[in-house]
Amino acid sequence: MALQNFKARRLITFNEETTMPTTRKAPASTNSNTSVAKTDTAKAASSPNHKVLTALVAFGLLILTGCGGGYQYQNARAPNKPPYQKSLAQVQVSAIAGPSIQISGSVLLSASAVYQNSPSSFTHTDVTNSAAWTTSDAAIATVNNGLVTGTGVGSVTISASFGGKSGSMTVFVGLTSYITISPTGPFSRSATPNMTFVATETFSDGSTLDVSGPAIWNSSAGGVMDIYPFLGGYTDLVGSGTTTVTATLSTGEIGTLTVTVVP
Repeated sequence: MALQNFKARRLITFNEETTMPTTRKAPASTNSNTSVAKTDTAKAASSPNHKVLTALVAFGLLILTGCGGGYQYQNARAPNKPPYQKSLAQVQVSAIAGPSIQISGSVLLSASAVYQNSPSSFTHTDVTNSAAWTTSDAAIATVNNGLVTGTGVGSVTISASFGGKSGSMTVFVGLTSYITISPTGPFSRSATPNMTFVATETFSDGSTLDVSGPAIWNSSAGGVMDIYPFLGGYTDLVGSGTTTVTATLSTGEIGTLTVTVVP
């Protein structure tokens, strides 16, 4: 009898244990869980470790924004800023024909405004009718809007001024030969730190001769270019400005050229 009573109690206990999971009450309402979760979150946020972590994340974002983002922003816009503003570099005077005429003869000169767009890029605009023309000696030649007329024997400098710049050219009147110098420029020091001028003698029959070698070279402004007297026109560009280059032969003929050097 005692054994039967033990088995009965054992069966009842087993049945209660196996049915407990299905008879347990459902958890409290979700509002209660939410309140608990919020309380836990608030506690975590107010903890010293959480505050330190938040500060470290914010500091890291500040570094990334200042060093990375800002640098990329500037680089993305840097190419849009032109390294050079278009500016008037030089006024260039040239002859439609050879700059040699007889007395009472004439030659037409033109004036161009040379604008610098970049270290090695230049554009030319014709300003012949806008420029102010002058002659260094009206007894040898006069000038009117670029038209030069010979009045006596010799060489004369004809100048054209425009926009605060001036250019000039030597015109020969009644002479058997004359010397011209090229290239005319302007020249950029950053693009071409050194160069070589060429002196050409032109004779009355139209024939020409390169006299760069026998000529003695000189520059009026040493701070703009260093030109070597006996090296056939070889020149180092050393500074910005305007200078007059001269090539002189032993027979007395002289060629001149006014040039401008830009950065």
